[in-house]
Amino acid sequence: MRRVGVLLLLVSAGCASAPIKKADELSLIQAQSRVLEGCYRCLIEARDVFERIAVGRARPLVVARLFETYVLIGLRERELALDSREAFGKARALAAELPPTYVGVPYVDLAEMIPPDMGGTPRAELTPFTRRAPSSARLTELKKELVSGEASPPFRAYLSASVDCLANAANRRGAVSDAVPVPVGTPPLVKYRMGTCPVPRSAVIEELLLETPSFVEAGLFIGRQRPQIITAAWVKRSREVLANAYAEFSRSPSVTYAMGAASQVLGDCTKAVRVYEDTIALNDRHEDAAMQRVVCLGHVGQFVPAIEGATRIIDRGFDNIADGYYWRAWNRHRRVELREARADIEMARSMMVNVQVLTLGGVIKYDQDDLVPAERDLNEALRMDAAQCIAHWYLELVTFKREAWLDAATRFGMASSCYESSANDNVRRLDVMRKSDFDEGFKASQIAGFEAVIKEDRDQQWAAILNAANGFARAGQSETALKWIDKIPGDAVVASKAAELRKRITGKF
Repeated sequence: MRRVGVLLLLVSAGCASAPIKKADELSLIQAQSRVLEGCYRCLIEARDVFERIAVGRARPLVVARLFETYVLIGLRERELALDSREAFGKARALAAELPPTYVGVPYVDLAEMIPPDMGGTPRAELTPFTRRAPSSARLTELKKELVSGEASPPFRAYLSASVDCLANAANRRGAVSDAVPVPVGTPPLVKYRMGTCPVPRSAVIEELLLETPSFVEAGLFIGRQRPQIITAAWVKRSREVLANAYAEFSRSPSVTYAMGAASQVLGDCTKAVRVYEDTIALNDRHEDAAMQRVVCLGHVGQFVPAIEGATRIIDRGFDNIADGYYWRAWNRHRRVELREARADIEMARSMMVNVQVLTLGGVIKYDQDDLVPAERDLNEALRMDAAQCIAHWYLELVTFKREAWLDAATRFGMASSCYESSANDNVRRLDVMRKSDFDEGFKASQIAGFEAVIKEDRDQQWAAILNAANGFARAGQSETALKWIDKIPGDAVVASKAAELRKRITGKF
């Protein structure tokens, strides 16, 4: 159809009564180039040109281009979790003006089946798409149907690549996998979609951004990927592409949530809270932004706002309500609101059972002096994950409070080993960070964070050793107690208490 349109345009240009003005011919060519360039801004600019020219006798020659551009705009808005209703509505209206051989409504129907971006869309809004997702057989049919037709090849190729997103909507894999190459000569418009769906392919997207810098929305898919090891290059690139995307799409929940998540990963919870709040302002049912805001508020000591945020999650019945109860309990425990924290952690446990819920439950119950259920929760947590140092610590405190001295001493020895291992791991990470080429600001904040965690672990390690020595001393095993005291360095926080215990054991004051 597009080739025919161009041919008619060129033949008619020499006639006195040409339907398209000669001055508009170049504009049409440039607009079509912008469509193939593919970025959202490119599509909007192309649409505006087509709208301007598609009047009077020129309209039949341009209407197919305008129709396809509106469908592509609607799809891009879906891909950024923006409102696509106007674009798809315009496309449906234009479908009635298409030539009889160009059946446009099925293309709009297919486009409207594509779910919005999962990163920017509440799961409650994604559920209808999941329920309506076509079967694998139907997906295969849809792709076959897009091989031919009156629509332009790039348009059909874009829709075909988008069909693979439908497989993701139902947690299925389509025909396209991460390994399928992008053919040489694929226009940026199509390369973008093939590189972002069904799974993001960094190499394809980076190549696209190099060739077409205006395609800033493609950077979103780079910025929200998480490497196994965070490197200086990744931090720099992630910040760059997300900043570029945000500059153009500050009203996209996909972009704002990605910025919040990246900031949180990098330890900047203050910034993360701000952009999570931007995301919530754009879509107040974004359950993940609401939840991660609560997590970050708690970690920066804003316990009351965190409790209020968790309460909103619970009251609104978001699907992460169990996490809402957990984090409300966590923050209430920090405020020593033990009765309320206990009620919340029990609600969380009724909905999900994991090591975090069990550990916090055990800690709260210990602080309430309710030792039997505390011990049960802490033991269950350690059966799930023996490296939970906090669970070890509080289990030892339970045993110590019961005056089971030898058992308590043994358990505190286990806690000291756990904290030692944690501290040593972070020492290695600190050494890597000090030798890294991260920018100085980020590097300094990370070093400070590692140093704080290492100090906390070391303090807990020495405290556990002191408690183990105390337990052995109370159990009458003085020599063993003294050996444990010898492990505590002179500059430890508990060094003076260790000296006092030594004097009591030896009688040398």
